[in-house]
Amino acid sequence: MAQNKCSAEVTVCSPMGLHGRPASLLVQQASKYRSKISLCRPEDPENPADCRSILSLLVLAATQGTKLILSAEGEDAPQAIAALSELFAQNFNE
Repeated sequence: MAQNKCSAEVTVCSPMGLHGRPASLLVQQASKYRSKISLCRPEDPENPADCRSILSLLVLAATQGTKLILSAEGEDAPQAIAALSELFAQNFNE
């Protein structure tokens, strides 16, 4: 089966940035998919954060207004990008 590659730009909307609770929700959601899912700053694409690692996500130090690139590669990449993008769009239900 062909590997899909998808990406989307997301924005951190929370005044507290990408902190523990939203990072934990991202990890939970990303763990539902087989695809490799990462998040990176557009200016630093060589250092992506693994969306299955809360520590990796917190190291991004993404504050409110930070634009990030969400990427997925694998058989369910489109579904993963859609679901994780929605978390950002809903501001992690905060």
